[in-house]
Amino acid sequence: MRFKVNFKWAKLDRTTYMLALYHHMRLMNEKAGRIWLDAAVERIPIPTWSGASRATFQRLASELNTTVPIGPKRSKKDRRPLGAASAVGSGVIEDRGKGYWGFKYVSNLRYLAYNEFNRAVPGPPPQPFKGLKTPTPYGFQEKGAKAWLRFATKVKLPNPLLRKYLKRYKVK
Repeated sequence: MRFKVNFKWAKLDRTTYMLALYHHMRLMNEKAGRIWLDAAVERIPIPTWSGASRATFQRLASELNTTVPIGPKRSKKDRRPLGAASAVGSGVIEDRGKGYWGFKYVSNLRYLAYNEFNRAVPGPPPQPFKGLKTPTPYGFQEKGAKAWLRFATKVKLPNPLLRKYLKRYKVK
């Protein structure tokens, strides 16, 4: 007795899945960056005395499709251009070939770097600020990293076994 049987098998549509994965990772990277910025800049908060410190975050914020408000400045001189110029190298990083998504923040603004790790006290440079309302050291990098890690541990990748990523074919 002969039976004719048609077997059907599923195979991963790698192209469709990889496109979905790249899109998902780009969105998650942007969200993680916004969470990092919120924790690092808004919750501390980084001061707005002249606008320079907060302006160092503008380029990264722009690439993450968000903003970092500068707020009211208390100095006569607007130093936002100085802050923006000191953040060269900040931005979103994506390397699909290596499967790497990320962002980086770089600043060589002297006072922000000093206040990140040291207690500012009255005196000659680099500690000329006597009336800081936000106590230093800021520690914004550590606070941002902790917020990023809390988010990153909960991110899930797209499930490759979903029907939209599988192609059916007959086995002969």
